Amino acid sequence: MGLQRRRSHVVGIDLGGTWVRAALFDPAGAITRRARFATDRDGGPPKVIDQIARLVHEVASSEPGFAIESSVAVIGVPGVVHPLTGVVHAAANLSNWREVPLRQLLEQRLGLPCIVEHDANLAVLAEHRRGAGRGVANFAYITVSTGIGAGLIFNNQLYRGGEGGAGEFGHMVAVPDGPMCHCGNRGCINAIASGDGIASAAGANSAADVARAAATGDEKSQRVLSVAARHLGIALGGLINLLGLDAIALGGGVLGAGDNFWKEMVAAVAQGSFPSTRAHCEIKRAELVSDQGLLGAFELGCEEAVNQGPSPVS
Repeated sequence: MGLQRRRSHVVGIDLGGTWVRAALFDPAGAITRRARFATDRDGGPPKVIDQIARLVHEVASSEPGFAIESSVAVIGVPGVVHPLTGVVHAAANLSNWREVPLRQLLEQRLGLPCIVEHDANLAVLAEHRRGAGRGVANFAYITVSTGIGAGLIFNNQLYRGGEGGAGEFGHMVAVPDGPMCHCGNRGCINAIASGDGIASAAGANSAADVARAAATGDEKSQRVLSVAARHLGIALGGLINLLGLDAIALGGGVLGAGDNFWKEMVAAVAQGSFPSTRAHCEIKRAELVSDQGLLGAFELGCEEAVNQGPSPVS
């Protein structure tokens, strides 16, 4: 199912390890309706597809006179996605997500054109056009949440890499034989500094619980956060050396762990980068808080409509 050149509305879906959220956008890019469910991480693709379909219909039904066939759905997924076919090759923080033809399944279920994209790519599009990356030619957005990922902008263009696999910053190995990651490898940045990694290292239910305990003086929680911040900062330094970026913006719930986390992370960047390269790259907080994925969905939906959309799969 191809995209028509003009669509009156975009439905953005942000599929995360914690929440799956949907928003209906009007043609000017304003959100007119929101809805969300706690992600059924362990239910496999069928359960999550059910959640997405329910959310799309919930936000669509709120618009008087709305015709769902005149819209396009853009779904951000925390994993490696083929940019043309919409097949999710892997989603490390979701159970049993391997080679899932998500675009095809959703188009059959919803009856409207769908675009499936890596969630970090949607986030970097939003920050580049509306937030911390405005006016920056070479830019990265790093999300540090349930999992860790990156979206990349080179020369003002989204960079996906071969088969859509670029941006898996969280699965760079920092500690050989370190803690097990959801992806199956050990010692990934994701296993150390993500929300799941921090919670696991501290023996807590969530990174937010660890942050609260650290704030009250719990030494184990403070050590876990310090280790996570240091490894994340060193990895950021390596990214700066590799790509020669002009700016990096970071967002996600883990960065709410407190000022010490941010300060330790930024200080550790020096351990992984050249001074001259580091001096050229500004490290800043993301500006769009929790809406990057949804806003990026609108941006990509408009862009693909103008470009006639991705090649059809059926």
